[in-house]
Amino acid sequence: MGLEEPLSTSAPASGWSSGGGGYKHETWLPIIGMIFLTINSIIAVYRSINDVWTVMFVVTAYANVVLFVYYMRNIEKTPEMKRPVRMKATVWALASTLTVLFTYRVSIMLPVFLAIIVWLMACVIVFGGFYAILVHRKEPELCNKGADNV
Repeated sequence: MGLEEPLSTSAPASGWSSGGGGYKHETWLPIIGMIFLTINSIIAVYRSINDVWTVMFVVTAYANVVLFVYYMRNIEKTPEMKRPVRMKATVWALASTLTVLFTYRVSIMLPVFLAIIVWLMACVIVFGGFYAILVHRKEPELCNKGADNV
């Protein structure tokens, strides 16, 4: 059986608009997630108000996540060919900072051998992300590859 009708070139019906490259509608899930994160961060700061280092950790992690979400949404809205390297580098730096923050908090509770393993995994993630986001150049896809043989 072959294709009965030609393929449509219209915009997909799911969430993407044909003009502007943005979403037709916003979902409530990211907003609910950010409200949940904000409330939990406020509670964490309140509970550890006497421990300055923990308060600084929570505030830094919260600010980092908010900036990370902001830049990721900007990257998603920007067409791939127009994304500046600076925007990708910012996302990598924010993700790397979060990785190092949480790795530090986990590693201080572990025995030395496990802490070394956790730090090695974090290094692989940070440098792998650097390569994937900033160094690696994706080859252009050939959409009609082999179409002449059909």
